Amino acid sequence: MNYFELHSQKKTLHATERQTERVQNLRSEYRQEISKLPVEDLVFIDEAGVNLGMTRRFGRALSGQRAYGTCPQQRGRNVSLIGAIALRGVIASIAIMGATDGLTFEAFISQRLVPHLWTGACVVMDNASIHQEAFLRPILEQAGATLHFLSSYSPDFSPIENCWSKVKECIRSIAPRTYHDLAQSIEMAFQQVSLKDIHHWFTHCCYCLTEYLEPDSNFPANSSA
Repeated sequence: MNYFELHSQKKTLHATERQTERVQNLRSEYRQEISKLPVEDLVFIDEAGVNLGMTRRFGRALSGQRAYGTCPQQRGRNVSLIGAIALRGVIASIAIMGATDGLTFEAFISQRLVPHLWTGACVVMDNASIHQEAFLRPILEQAGATLHFLSSYSPDFSPIENCWSKVKECIRSIAPRTYHDLAQSIEMAFQQVSLKDIHHWFTHCCYCLTEYLEPDSNFPANSSA
């Protein structure tokens, strides 16, 4: 090994628990089950948080000098995002002030997501406590969809995690400092998510094995309400 070719890199971390035999078996079982479902029917849901203190983490500077920037100490209340993506685009999204609770999640599912689902849709989410509510499965099944859960400690199986990375990076580049500007930046960030992005994220998570093909120009990339 040529040690002169080694560079300092940001670590990609995962939970230590993921290395246990039990979790590895659960991950394998999930892969076997999810592979039986049509990839075009998979819909991934997740939550994220943003605030008024978001700014770019990197900047330019002369060699040997620091790159400086400003960031408010008071970040305000956290704004929670809930989103759903499929290969056909961003299916639904919502931004709310404060933390996401069961009632908020139910409203997102019934009012934002269900109107955009189709018969045979396979809704996938992690096993967070607000995703375990008894009302979820009947609501989705009434819309002709089915509910599936990721295996424990498996965010790497969820393409929407990559979506949040892009959304947050877009917001950091705008650096909103009022809630009005933050709301606009969230909308702009979701508009930057393309069908090609989503296909690449699905491929990164090993759901897609085919090359991305440009869709018909009349097909919308973002169908969120």
